[in-house]
Amino acid sequence: MPNLYSWRNFWIFWGGGLALFLYLIISGGALETIVAPNGILDHQSAATAERVNAIQQSWSDAGVLELARWGMIVDLFFITLYMSGGIIGGRLIWQRAKSPTLKKIGLLCVLSYFFFGLSDYVETICQLVQLVCEQGSDIFAGTAVMALPVKIITWFVGTVAMITALIWRWSEIRT
Repeated sequence: MPNLYSWRNFWIFWGGGLALFLYLIISGGALETIVAPNGILDHQSAATAERVNAIQQSWSDAGVLELARWGMIVDLFFITLYMSGGIIGGRLIWQRAKSPTLKKIGLLCVLSYFFFGLSDYVETICQLVQLVCEQGSDIFAGTAVMALPVKIITWFVGTVAMITALIWRWSEIRT
C-alpha cells in the first residue's frame, strides 16, 4: 500500500476531482427550473419530501431527470477522487514537511478531506435514492440537509488548507 501515497497519485486524484467538480458546475445549469432556480443546489437543500418531489417533477417536465441522475453518479466519482487526493496529499505533507506547523496543516487536510467525503457521500446517496425512486422522503431529505453544512465547511477548510500547504511545501523544498 505504500505506493498509494505518492505525489503522482495525489495530483491524479486531487486534480481529477477538481476537473470533475468543474464539469459538475458547468453542467449544473441544465437543472435550473422555475421550481429549482439553483438547480442541484435546491435539491441538496430541500429538507422535505414535498420539496424534493416538486424539484424532481420540474426536472422531469424539463426532460432533465436523467441528467440529474447522471450528475449525481458523477458526483460520487468526484467525492471519491477529491477526498482520496486530499487524504493522500495531506498525509504526504504531514509526514514529509520540515515545519511543525506545516505538519499540522497536513493533518488538518487529512481530517478535513475525510469528513468532507463522509458527509458528501451521505448527502449524495440520500439525494440519489430519492431521485432513483422518483419519490421524496422526509428522512432522506432531512439527512441530506443535515450533512450539507458539514460538507461545505470541510470542503472549504480542506481546499484552503491544501492550497496553503502546497504553496508552503513548495517554498520549503525550494530553500
